[in-house]
Amino acid sequence: YSIQIDVDGNAYVTGYTYSTNFPVTIGAFMTTPSGGMTNGFVTKLNPTGTALQYSTYLGGNTDEVLNSIKVDTLGNAFITGFTNSADFPVTPGAYMTTYNGDHDVFITKLNSTGTGLIYSTFLGGSWFDFAYSIAIDSTGCAYVTGYTYSTDFPVTPGVFMTTAYNGWTDCFVTKINPTGTALIYSTHLGGADDDYCYSITVDSIGNAYIGGYTRSTDFPVTPGAYSTVNSGGWSDDFITKLNSTGTALLYSTYLGGNGEDNLSNITVDASGNA
Repeated sequence: YSIQIDVDGNAYVTGYTYSTNFPVTIGAFMTTPSGGMTNGFVTKLNPTGTALQYSTYLGGNTDEVLNSIKVDTLGNAFITGFTNSADFPVTPGAYMTTYNGDHDVFITKLNSTGTGLIYSTFLGGSWFDFAYSIAIDSTGCAYVTGYTYSTDFPVTPGVFMTTAYNGWTDCFVTKINPTGTALIYSTHLGGADDDYCYSITVDSIGNAYIGGYTRSTDFPVTPGAYSTVNSGGWSDDFITKLNSTGTALLYSTYLGGNGEDNLSNITVDASGNA
């Protein structure tokens, strides 16, 4: 589901597999599947595509989906997705070491050799929680987005939206500290109907750009934005820029026509255009 490259041209890939003989490397963090129908994997391929630098399973005794990967300048890989394994590998002292609901988000930082976890934590409430995208900043903070059915999804005081907005699903945007031990901020994002976040990126000063789609006619938009009214149809895309503290929207706009619109990826250039 996701690929990244580092400054040396190595490719890092993540997703999930039904295979019990997926190619892994000697000494990797997890060389055998831990059970369930699907296990996640993280694989680093050399610049010429001729050999694996490392390849590891990542999962617990039920099922995992690994959706997004980012790599820092040291070659550490940050991975997010969701799991329904109560024994998904987490690390001592991580933000949340206990599985909460039917599916939980996880945030995992794998070391540069693929041999161990720097940190790994659950993130979720008492019902279904799904993460689809991760971004990292220059300080090592990770930003994760997705959507949740949990009205008790973890949020932090003073953020833009501290309560679920009564839709069947709400988006969430969460920033975790460099050691994976605490949330810097975590906020709901949504309207009175269903909202789905699928992509996040971060600029040089820590503003987060989030993309997805919504069925809400009252999704939070900002005055003067490109499109402040849902265009109709089954769903409209949205693009939202959240400030660096997670407390306010810098802008938020619908984007769509009168049919179904589904945004799945967002990036930002050096000038701040999304």
